[in-house]
Amino acid sequence: MKIDKKFLMSVAAVYFLSLNISHSSPWANPGDESLRSDVELLASYGLISGPLDHWPLSWKQITSGFYKADSTDLPIFVMRALERVKSKIPNNVNVRAKAFYTNQVQFFRGFEDETRGETEIEGGFEFNLENTSVHIEGRYNDVNNFNLDGSYLSHEIGNWSAYIGSVDRWWGPGQETTTLLSTNARPMPSIGIRRVTPKSFKTKWLSWMGPWDAEIFVSKMDKDRDIPEPIFVGMRLNIKPIENLEFGFARTLMMCGQGRVCNFKSWLNGLIAIGDLDNIGTSATQPGNQLAMLSASYKISIKENMKLKLYLEGTAEDIVVVVPYTYSRLFGATLSDQIGDKGDSYSVTAEISDTVGSLAWFLGEQRKGIMYNHFIYQSGYRYFNRVIGHSLDSNSQYISLKGALIKANGFEYSLKYQNVLINTESDSKNLLSDSRERINSIFFNLKAPTSIGIFQLELGLLDNFINTPNENKADIRTAINWEIKY
Repeated sequence: MKIDKKFLMSVAAVYFLSLNISHSSPWANPGDESLRSDVELLASYGLISGPLDHWPLSWKQITSGFYKADSTDLPIFVMRALERVKSKIPNNVNVRAKAFYTNQVQFFRGFEDETRGETEIEGGFEFNLENTSVHIEGRYNDVNNFNLDGSYLSHEIGNWSAYIGSVDRWWGPGQETTTLLSTNARPMPSIGIRRVTPKSFKTKWLSWMGPWDAEIFVSKMDKDRDIPEPIFVGMRLNIKPIENLEFGFARTLMMCGQGRVCNFKSWLNGLIAIGDLDNIGTSATQPGNQLAMLSASYKISIKENMKLKLYLEGTAEDIVVVVPYTYSRLFGATLSDQIGDKGDSYSVTAEISDTVGSLAWFLGEQRKGIMYNHFIYQSGYRYFNRVIGHSLDSNSQYISLKGALIKANGFEYSLKYQNVLINTESDSKNLLSDSRERINSIFFNLKAPTSIGIFQLELGLLDNFINTPNENKADIRTAINWEIKY
């Protein structure tokens, strides 16, 4: 029997409209540095609790402590941050549109949303029911053409949210990049489950963990690779055992794929990953490619309103027996404080990371070309040729210093210096740049909220670029985007 599509759409419309609609718990996705900065500021003053070094974050987690502001004497710049976050809380129905233009596609992708082509147009629609959220994103650019990246359907079951869709993730405290799972590559179609609000275990045996959060998902990777369509699995646990201290533990696995064994035993071996079941051996019977990340962050009060956040993370490519080794690593610090008494504030962030790979986290023999590559899955830890972790791919180093001024009216000005060394060995282990390149750059960014949307302007000066062997030519990057929301 042939089913009429228009009839199905009509039935679905009647069903949705007949439900008792109330605010659900969609997520705050990675891509908004301003929101992330405000969230961390509010957490420093007790208005947000639980682990925050992973995105997306549940809006229920973000907003659950806002009532405390009514009985707390907060500095005016914190109140301005609270107002900005409240203005971004989703309604039952949300519509957004965004347009990008740049004369040069950015090869380094940080936390802030960036275009993947010179021009890009986005549109989004979100519909939130009592326990269900439908989020549809569509974008067109001159590289990938049209896609639905960022779209998902989620449903809450108790304190867990089950979802299906292409979800952007950022795991780790890194502000500029992260070593295991970032937004550098396009999001993979996934099915998963994640905690809605971080709460502590009631049992005395596990209550020491404090508020905890967790997620597990399974994805299918792209076809255009040496072993088509492998399965990608991600697992993480974030805990906050004491105030201001957070730890993160995460693992990812690439398994199966066309021509590979994919049975219960291979899955069991991949999850165990001890001895010759990790990435070190040379046997084609290995279950797959596995990486593990450890991260930590700690906030310190320097004086009344001055806060310092210290953070680090390391992602291990291999394991000896049960001990991870061959690390990429990242270290950073963010200092923030108010300016004057009108609600203005500033932040300064310094960050350094590398993917050359060292035997130990801090010290030890370098093992070049190991990170994000694998002898079985020769396309490596990549999705559509972009590394799923650090933006600069393997054998690279990154240093940055960024200062930001946030005005009480929401205007933001930032200046960032980057020193980048890409593909130290000039070999095929790095797909971002065929040649070894040292690049210094300075970027100025303006974000201006107005009555007709948010405008963002970026101007950058670079003394070199990727894939330019034996040539150092200064270049200017200009980028502008405009976003409107209803």
